[in-house]
Amino acid sequence: MLLVESVNKTYPNGAQALDHASLGVNAGEIVAVVGGSGCGKSTLLRLIAGLDPPTRGQVQLDGETIRSPLSAIGLVFQEPRLLPWLTVAQNIGFGLYALPHDERDRIVNDVLQHVGLADYANSWPRELSGGQAQRVAIARALAPRPKVLLLDEPFSSLDAFTRASLQEHLLDLWEAFRPTLVLVTHDVEEAAFLADRVFVMRPRPGRFVATIDLGIARPRDRYGVEIEDAKRRILGALDRSLRPHPKGEELAPAAAI
Repeated sequence: MLLVESVNKTYPNGAQALDHASLGVNAGEIVAVVGGSGCGKSTLLRLIAGLDPPTRGQVQLDGETIRSPLSAIGLVFQEPRLLPWLTVAQNIGFGLYALPHDERDRIVNDVLQHVGLADYANSWPRELSGGQAQRVAIARALAPRPKVLLLDEPFSSLDAFTRASLQEHLLDLWEAFRPTLVLVTHDVEEAAFLADRVFVMRPRPGRFVATIDLGIARPRDRYGVEIEDAKRRILGALDRSLRPHPKGEELAPAAAI
C-alpha cells in the first residue's frame, strides 16, 4: 500500500506547495489526482518518487518510509525524455545494467512486445512519433517491474486521437503488469475513464478536499452514461475546490463523494 501521511512541502523561498496532504492507495489500484494549476500535483509525485523530501509528514510504501528514489517506484513525465544517443531497446534497458546481459535482453524484449514496439528495438528516438516515444517512456518505467507507476500528465502534449489510444494501451499494460498507478492529470475525461478513485486538490497551498469513488467496471465505454456521470461529479468537486473560503477557515479532510 502507498501511504501519504499529513505531508507538507515548503520551499526555501517560503512558498508552501502542500499542506497536510494525505492519501492511501491500495496495491494494484488506479487513482487520478486532479486540481487547478499550482495545487502541488507534480510536487506530490516528486515526494512519492523520493526525488524531494517532505518538509513534514511522510510517504510510505508497504510500511517503509520513502527517503530516496526506489526501483519499486517508476515515474513517467509529460515529455518522454528519451536519451537521443541510445536506441529504443537501449533506452528501455538503461536502468537494468546491473542485470546479466541475457536477462536484461529478455526483459527489454518482453516489455517491447507489451507496448507494441518490438519492430522498433533498434530505432532512434528521433525516428518515433510522439505517441511511440511516450510508449517507450512507459516501457522504460515498467521494465524494472515497479510496484508503483507515477504518471505526470503523460498524454497532455498529444493529439486527442493518440491520447485516447494511449489511454487504452495503458490499461492493457496495467492488466499485464498490475502496478499501482497514480496519475496526475488536468483532463477530467481521462480521470473518469482510467481511475478507480479520483482525488481532488485545491491550490495555494495544495491539499486534498474530495475523494470520488467511481465504481465503474472495466472495460469502460468512454462515451457511456457512467463516464458522463463521473465527469459531472469530478467537475462539481473541482468547482467547489476553487471557490474562495473565508480567511482562517479550517478545511475538512478530503470528503468522500
